[in-house]
Amino acid sequence: MSQFKNVITVREGDMDGNRMVILLKTKQGRRINAIGVPQDNNSRTGPTWAYLFENDGLTLIDAGATGSYQYLADGVLAAGYQLRDIERVIVTHGHQDHDGAAGQLGQEADAQIWAHEIYAPLLQYNPWDIQRNPSSPLQRELQRVVSGDRERNGAEAARQTSGYAKRNKRYVETRRRFHVHRSVSQDETAGDLTFIHAPGHAPDELCITMDKLVFSGDHVLPEITPHPTTKTRFSPEVRKHIPQHLHCEDKSYGLLAYLRSLRLITNMDDDIAVLPAHRLYSKGKFNFENTARAEEILQHHVVRLGRVLHRMGNEPASLEHITRGVFARRKLAGGNLYMALSEIVAHIELLEDAGDLAMDEHLRLRATGSEHFREVVAGL
Repeated sequence: MSQFKNVITVREGDMDGNRMVILLKTKQGRRINAIGVPQDNNSRTGPTWAYLFENDGLTLIDAGATGSYQYLADGVLAAGYQLRDIERVIVTHGHQDHDGAAGQLGQEADAQIWAHEIYAPLLQYNPWDIQRNPSSPLQRELQRVVSGDRERNGAEAARQTSGYAKRNKRYVETRRRFHVHRSVSQDETAGDLTFIHAPGHAPDELCITMDKLVFSGDHVLPEITPHPTTKTRFSPEVRKHIPQHLHCEDKSYGLLAYLRSLRLITNMDDDIAVLPAHRLYSKGKFNFENTARAEEILQHHVVRLGRVLHRMGNEPASLEHITRGVFARRKLAGGNLYMALSEIVAHIELLEDAGDLAMDEHLRLRATGSEHFREVVAGL
């Protein structure tokens, strides 16, 4: 909290900050309104924190989910503004709890949408379709395990899958109509803002610095560790729409890309405060972090890489066996199995590239006896 002179609660919310509005006054005299925008589903990440402040015009960072527009409008009003006062919304990344309401804000309040330069070319596609890599045996095994789990769990699995599919379909259809007014790239500036491309959780993830602050989106979060993407390969159709300098998928997707982006934050001064998109307020308390939190998350993944290798032991092991050994059973219930499997796949991909494990023709994984991943991480 060292960068904030005052923290004023403008409107109370619940224990996790839903519908909460706070005013942050920095030592540099900046006034930032933080709005806890509830998600349109019961997500464990809590509300999306949208940040409203003056920077060559009233600027909003993130807008919340597709079904959360009225919550955003109420929060902006509680902060003392009208939606039409907002000149631009900066999207930290293309996930529905961050940009879902951006299009409606653009249409109804005439606000511009700003985002990373890879964001607009990807708007026409379902993010999960781009994420999947059908040429990867490991990712095909992930899909096989998930399908088997859904069959075993019957109606409950179908209910959860159906609910998510409906929300995602609405989001994908809505974002195809977005108009991006400005695409930004690494180190570009706008007024007092500087943009940092920080892919890994999403290919278009932006962190934004201002004064002694960094708006971290989902890149750096308190309490929880953001989910890394798995590696992918762009189809020819997708590739032709993406700027040529972004054609290398491994720079935007995968655990290594995420760790590389975390290093961008750890290299900043440790007196820079982090303003995250989730968990700013949780369980009845504020979670003010600085850039040291990025190092904690990086080391979390180093430990997990070691745990994956340790879990394999001396015998070949399946993806499902490794995943169930790393995660507690309660964290694998319902739709969480897919997220856990994909998290482990992201770690296995890095270990495989480092030469620390290999997959045989039966899709079973074995450790090679090395831990070269430590050198890889140390060299970031």
